[in-house]
Amino acid sequence: MKKWKIALILILVLGILSFVSYVAILLLSPSAIIMGNAVAYHTKEELTDLYWKNKDLLNSVKDSVLSNKKLLQAMNEEKDGDIGIYVKEDKDFFTEEEWTDIVTVFEELHPYMLMMERKGRPMKFYINFADLELDSGSKLTSLYWFPSEDEIEVHKEWSLADSIEYTQIDGTWYIVEETFPW
Repeated sequence: MKKWKIALILILVLGILSFVSYVAILLLSPSAIIMGNAVAYHTKEELTDLYWKNKDLLNSVKDSVLSNKKLLQAMNEEKDGDIGIYVKEDKDFFTEEEWTDIVTVFEELHPYMLMMERKGRPMKFYINFADLELDSGSKLTSLYWFPSEDEIEVHKEWSLADSIEYTQIDGTWYIVEETFPW
């Protein structure tokens, strides 16, 4: 019985060390477009202001991501239904001009990553930022581009959030605020 407990404790410790190492690599990785400590949480008001200041840039990046055949192929090969842009190696998918715009989005808005998602549905594009830690749980405020209002309903249905709020800011661009128990 003692050997079983020791083995379980060792597995648990190894798991925790692996997780901590993974997080440290993500936060300190020289391959990240911006360093992990530069990733910012934005309120709905701040994100609205950032959207309007960077509207043309954001639409240009959204269009280059959603129309990118190499990125779509990579997403299909991964079979996850989504793909993130957050490391310098992602530059291989884009032209120099497109990549410059992507880097500018990271410099201006300080997101965690840019995402293209399909998961059996029409394509959507969104930008993830840092979570806000609450007394019980966390809040995630993201900038989404939905191709139609139907996709908002699908998003609501599949969300794991305790509460979710959508604020339309321009056409099919929305700020999505999700509160999670973790």
